[in-house]
Amino acid sequence: MPSLIPPAGFVKASASVPTAFQPWPVYRRLMRYAAPHWRTFVVALLSMVLFAASEVSVARLIKPLTDGSFIDRDPEIIRWMPWAILGLFLVRGVVGFVSTYAMASVGQAVVSQLRQQVFAHMLNLPVAHHDRSRTADLQAKLTYHTGQIAETASTVFAQGIRGLLTAIGLVGLMLYTSWKLSLFVLVIAPLVSFSVSWVNRRFRTISSRIQSSVGGITHAADEAISGRRVVKIYGGEKLALGAFAKLDDYLRSNSLKMTAAGAASNGSLELIAAVGVSLLVWLATQPSMLETMTPGTFVSFVGAMLMLRQPLSAMTGLSEKLQRGLVAGADLFAFFDTPIEPDQGTRPLARARGEIVFDQVRFAYSSEAREALAGVSLEIPAGRTVAFVGKSGSGKSTLLSLIPRFYDPAAGRVLLDGHELREYPLRELRRQIALVDQNIVLFNASIAENIAYGAPGVSRAAIETAARRAYAWDFIQALPQGLDTPIGQDGIMISGGQRQRLTIARALLKDAPILILDEATSALDSESERAIQDGLEELMKGRTTLVIAHRLSTIQRADLIVVMHEGRIVEQGSHAELLARDGAYAALHRLQFREDDAPA
Repeated sequence: MPSLIPPAGFVKASASVPTAFQPWPVYRRLMRYAAPHWRTFVVALLSMVLFAASEVSVARLIKPLTDGSFIDRDPEIIRWMPWAILGLFLVRGVVGFVSTYAMASVGQAVVSQLRQQVFAHMLNLPVAHHDRSRTADLQAKLTYHTGQIAETASTVFAQGIRGLLTAIGLVGLMLYTSWKLSLFVLVIAPLVSFSVSWVNRRFRTISSRIQSSVGGITHAADEAISGRRVVKIYGGEKLALGAFAKLDDYLRSNSLKMTAAGAASNGSLELIAAVGVSLLVWLATQPSMLETMTPGTFVSFVGAMLMLRQPLSAMTGLSEKLQRGLVAGADLFAFFDTPIEPDQGTRPLARARGEIVFDQVRFAYSSEAREALAGVSLEIPAGRTVAFVGKSGSGKSTLLSLIPRFYDPAAGRVLLDGHELREYPLRELRRQIALVDQNIVLFNASIAENIAYGAPGVSRAAIETAARRAYAWDFIQALPQGLDTPIGQDGIMISGGQRQRLTIARALLKDAPILILDEATSALDSESERAIQDGLEELMKGRTTLVIAHRLSTIQRADLIVVMHEGRIVEQGSHAELLARDGAYAALHRLQFREDDAPA
């Protein structure tokens, strides 16, 4: 399977953060999601303020503890000091819990909203966008990217804000205790700032690589699992494993780089702090300073400075998670900015008659590709059955994909009941159309739920009636739980013919005036095809039916047969008329029936 090999340039393309990435716009946009939960955020913020105050109070207690208890031996201080320490740590524990829980509540609410918005946006994107995107990348946005934001919105913000408030309080205490020593300590601040800035840039770069590689790994695993039969029969296990290992090695390498950057930052901060403390001790022991500073004052100052290292180090450690969250947020917001399906129609459409007109329709899947449709014009009266035939790539499926507006024509018009499709709201337009195609889509649910998909509240009797009309009731009754029998992912628990009958029953239940059959029986053997043909004929009664068929024998009774070639209509007429014309259709007919009559 060639696609199991990482695409050329994957590593290079994922190696850097886009130069347009700006953290502050991402911050602001994330904050908009948190705004409705401001009350909980205020509770968390007040708790963080109390936590920071308790941290500063611990450092402040060192002075009376040293001078009053151990040097002056003041009985009053000795009596209340243990209770003060106990009370402070009790307050720390309570407000620490409240702040962490409150921020987690806000964070999870934000992430839940983002996750639902990702899924909703995914459903509303044009089919063309999904054609260009890997499923694994979309899945990564739902899981990995939102997970990174969850950690940022709860753990990182809680610990970051708490650490910042604590650092501000400790710096204030240091200035209050000795402004001279504080000014000396602040000299090393630029070194700390430079270290943190470098680490942030490094984390953003590596985070972008990691998030790209996660999508690649998910894609490789999904392809190997979904294509497991092909992998096994062609001995592709080694190829699939090699491709996966290459992607995994890239992820492992960048994860180690992230760890190394964080460890280097922590080490540099430790070294800067050690140099600062050493110089501080030297300065504080000078005769001029000893005359104006008590031991308790000095110990309190050094204690505050050493305690300052913890929130600074913690905030630097959080930088890795923060940058991951910001990069994930930037990616999600770029995804949200992707335009959804255009839906400006306002013309009401209760139930269409089913008259369809293609007027000089042109379409290409990309600006570089040749036209899939090159000026197609066709009128289909309501209630008629029209079959489309031609070689693969002739434009049959593309043409019919324009009716439910999976794609919009680049030029020309498609009209329904005399009005252009864009005039109708998408939901009302698609309610007029039922689809049965070769790619059978069933869900991991019961038979009844699959038949009634998209029709909430439909009665059990209506489901049974649809199953009977689709000639599916006999095999459903034979199943252990009847309509309530689960059929597994993609209907794996039942046969191909049975799966197709369920899709016919689903279309019958919808009772739409327009029916599209896109090679609905091409994946079935002749016996299965004959078995469900009655169901298809029942489905086609009284509807405008558009059929794409590989087997010409199944469309001989169509009201009109349209022959397409390279995006154009080259012939149209009834089966008898086209055979008598002895043109493209007659040639296809002779070729196919010669193949069918050939000895096995």
